[in-house]
Amino acid sequence: MKNIENFFKYVMHPGLIASSLWCSLQLYSFWICLFIAILSMLMFGFGFKKFGKYVPFSMVVYGFIKFVGSAF
Repeated sequence: MKNIENFFKYVMHPGLIASSLWCSLQLYSFWICLFIAILSMLMFGFGFKKFGKYVPFSMVVYGFIKFVGSAF
């Protein structure tokens, strides 16, 4: 019965879904951006030059996520 209550609570208030997704994104953003940066550096080292722009981009995205997250 508790699971049905939680389901209807999230269905009736979609802001709760967005809030929980944002918290999860903020929690795991460091590891996601770090993985993207390391993978991009490896691909750049192997000769794929277009992956070189993803390293600073992932750092900017991480900073933006932390900046917006600190406002809430």
